[in-house]
Amino acid sequence: MKSRLKVSQLLVWPVLLFLLLFLFFPGPARADGPGRDQLVTGLIDGRPFSFSLDSLRSRTACLLVFRDGEGFDLLHYRHDERVYTASLTKIMTACLAYDLMEEQGCGLDDRVQVLAVDLEGLQELNASLAGFGAGESVTYRDLFHGLLISSGCDAANTLARVTAGSVREFVALMNEKARTLKLAGTRYANATGLFHPDNYGTARDVAVLLGLVLENPFLREVMTVRHYRSKATSQHPQGIDMRHYLTYYSQVAGIDSSSIEGGKTGQLKESGYCLASFKEIQGLTFVLCTTGADEPGGHLTDHVSVYQALAEQLPADEMAITGIGDRPMPTPPPAESEAEESEKPAAAKGPQAVINIVSALLLGTIALLLLFLFFSLVIRRKIEKEL
Repeated sequence: MKSRLKVSQLLVWPVLLFLLLFLFFPGPARADGPGRDQLVTGLIDGRPFSFSLDSLRSRTACLLVFRDGEGFDLLHYRHDERVYTASLTKIMTACLAYDLMEEQGCGLDDRVQVLAVDLEGLQELNASLAGFGAGESVTYRDLFHGLLISSGCDAANTLARVTAGSVREFVALMNEKARTLKLAGTRYANATGLFHPDNYGTARDVAVLLGLVLENPFLREVMTVRHYRSKATSQHPQGIDMRHYLTYYSQVAGIDSSSIEGGKTGQLKESGYCLASFKEIQGLTFVLCTTGADEPGGHLTDHVSVYQALAEQLPADEMAITGIGDRPMPTPPPAESEAEESEKPAAAKGPQAVINIVSALLLGTIALLLLFLFFSLVIRRKIEKEL
């Protein structure tokens, strides 16, 4: 009898300990908030834009439609998550360098010299290069093509230095411009997008920035060019043959990317495969940014799929597009105090709250039964001792 009691006690105590830990230490709460991992869309002619999260290979996504110079969110998925933007950084590099070039009264066919300092350390980092050499005299036009379609870090550093005096000063101006444009989730540490813990952004910030850059006809045209040959120089008498990374990834992954009008790619081990692209449909400009695809071509697949979904769902004639922020969405309300939350009836808190309440009641019942069993065993043992 005593041996059976000992066995029962050994079984009761671990169960009680587990229940106490489960009840009072339920584990860390999610820091990213309710609904964060839901793909949310706006409306096209009163109907939700339909796109399945199962079709998305990227970790974050933001689709904007620009109307009269203003962007409206049509699709969200982890759009405000901080990510390393890789060579999507070069969108800001192009934007700022072009503005500074014009402020200084320079033209696209003016020539500047590439210096050894612009190339320093790039080959060792296996950085993407347009192919300019130290001492080479090249045009701004060629530098912008090398920056945006070849994703050349040599072009990025050269443009930064010649327009701002130094890369360091240029980066300070990049951050100043980001603040001016209210890109609150963005910070720059270089002009190239090479990995740095302080060089990051969000899918939405990049999409907003690209939409603004597209107002510049020259930069918009550059991002649509799939092949380009730079002007002849003494180091490159035949010029440099450049091809857009969209073409490269299309060939590698066997994907027809012709539905993508233009854009900028990016890739780092820390960022995955990223793409910010655009497409004009019926007079509206759609801008899509995705980050964090795991495999080459995954980002292209996402963009092709989204543009295909748009082509299928947009009406042939006039349409009314309602952005996510332009209508009440069925998303959870803002966080409230515990006192306010406790005053709400269970039905108003949603299914998860009901499940939590039922679970708590079941656990409480089990705990009471185990306590009853424990005390019964203690009393029984005491009685047996007395006998």
